[in-house]
Amino acid sequence: MPAITQPYEVLLDFTNDTHDFATVQLLREYGRSTSAVVLLSPGESITLVLEAGSVYKYALKSHSKVANVSARSWRDIQCEISHLFAGGPPAWSPVRGSTSPPAASGVTVDRVWRDYRFNVWNDAREFTKRLYPEGQKPSYDTTIASAR
Repeated sequence: MPAITQPYEVLLDFTNDTHDFATVQLLREYGRSTSAVVLLSPGESITLVLEAGSVYKYALKSHSKVANVSARSWRDIQCEISHLFAGGPPAWSPVRGSTSPPAASGVTVDRVWRDYRFNVWNDAREFTKRLYPEGQKPSYDTTIASAR
């Protein structure tokens, strides 16, 4: 049977299934630059487009906990952030319904550690306070008001 020789893309979906804010950042940029950080509110997700078979390394942070994660896959993957910080083995699930074990799914937790330099929860709350002054609630309406 012939093998695929053309590069193709896979999707890695990180879902913040916790009650706290979380960030996703390239591992090589962690602690150096804040220009490429994605802040995920509870319930939000981000889908990353990866080249199949290539290794990608990310740092995911919630409160002061940081998980260094490696991703290398040949198929789409969904990853719940709470599983990164769990004490037991993570439960990653490929999107296309395979029952592969976690190591075979392409996502591994390399290290979980604490970083006390800044706290995602406090920083996100302060940002929200500045964005929405006391008494105002955020509007999730995505329509753009027309200029009058």
